[in-house]
Amino acid sequence: MLTGIRQRTLGSYAILFGIYVLLMLFHNWGLVNLLTVLLGSFWATVLLAWLTTRRLITPVEQITSAAQEMAGGVLDMEIRVQGEQELDDLAWSINYMARQLRKNLFLITEERNRARAILNSMADGVIALDENGRVILINPVVESIFNIKEEHWIGTELIKVIRNHELEQLFIRALQDMQPMLNNELQILTPEPRLFRVQISPLKGVKHKKMGVVGLLTDVTERRKLDQMRTEFAANVSHELRTPLTSINGFVETLLDGAMEQPEIARNFLEIIHSEGKRLANLIDDLLKLSRLEDRRNILHKQPVNLADVIQKTVKMFEGLAQDKNIELTIAIPEDLPSVPGDAGLLSQVVVNLVDNALKYTLPGGKVNIAVNPQHDHVTVAVADTGIGIPPENLSRVFERFYRVDKARSREMGGTGLGLSISKHIVEAHGGKIKVTSSPAGSTFTFTLPLEV
Repeated sequence: MLTGIRQRTLGSYAILFGIYVLLMLFHNWGLVNLLTVLLGSFWATVLLAWLTTRRLITPVEQITSAAQEMAGGVLDMEIRVQGEQELDDLAWSINYMARQLRKNLFLITEERNRARAILNSMADGVIALDENGRVILINPVVESIFNIKEEHWIGTELIKVIRNHELEQLFIRALQDMQPMLNNELQILTPEPRLFRVQISPLKGVKHKKMGVVGLLTDVTERRKLDQMRTEFAANVSHELRTPLTSINGFVETLLDGAMEQPEIARNFLEIIHSEGKRLANLIDDLLKLSRLEDRRNILHKQPVNLADVIQKTVKMFEGLAQDKNIELTIAIPEDLPSVPGDAGLLSQVVVNLVDNALKYTLPGGKVNIAVNPQHDHVTVAVADTGIGIPPENLSRVFERFYRVDKARSREMGGTGLGLSISKHIVEAHGGKIKVTSSPAGSTFTFTLPLEV
């Protein structure tokens, strides 16, 4: 374009010079005078063309070139020309516009980075669709949950990203009606089933122009499990407390109705009342222990604990019971066992609970072994028995509160259903883990404890 302007300008001067020459030919001048006038006119035309180029064409070329570079995104340059006042003003205006664009671009970039940082730090999933229902944004939470990458979802339909018809219909309905869709709970495969609360809001532009919708996916799977566990816990506590209280009240009423006059019957009833009272007290004690362990405000005051002493004291405690049931109770502890940072009383309770359960569910003639294996950064304690074992479908729930594989037999043996749950909380409070493996030949409960605080 600038080359054309330059050519047209020079061409105009050439045409004017040609017209001037023709006019000179119509005058009857001498040859010398004519050549002198023509030569002077030629140089005057060249000088005028040079001045025009220098004062007008070259600055316009510089301004146009700089403007094209700015349009291409190069906003950190300044136009510096020497020309007419109007061109100087034009250059200053373009420079000012570039500075404002640079400032606005910086602000937009900051806002975009801030919005991206917020999206990346959110614990909930975010999905945004354009006005045509195609995905324009997904935050890392959604990518992680559904194992997808940006090149797989950008510009595609939602159903191709998340294979859930109900979720797609919620987004489509919100996009069509441009009305928010709040507090909808859906179960989505991720690939395991998970429950999400979905909230969708419309995106509106100038004059309420439809721009798309944005949806927030909150994973409430664990929350619903906790709600269910809380409900079951309340029901179980009520049931566990009511059972011994009903038994106690029934025998007391029988005694008051005349059974006290029969010493043998009265003594038998009083023994049952005493047993149920002890069971009730044990249950309340276990509930209080569990409550204290679940209260995160209680901080463990850890001290070096000699696990060998803890295990040996536990074995002495159960030697009589093991002999009565004809069960072989053995231990395998290395001599150089390092101390473990923790609460000796709580760790002793874990070992007591596991050994007690092993002896309860091992038949006469069986074996119970406690083995300790120190590793580089942790210690592993395993309590193995040759008992009746745990069915595979029950293994994932044995550490739940009040969960019993054999409810009738557990109550008959005096269990509260909280021992394993308490053990799990104690081990996890020490930074360790506990697990169980089982087969028809017996069960093994294993817990690990870190060697460093």
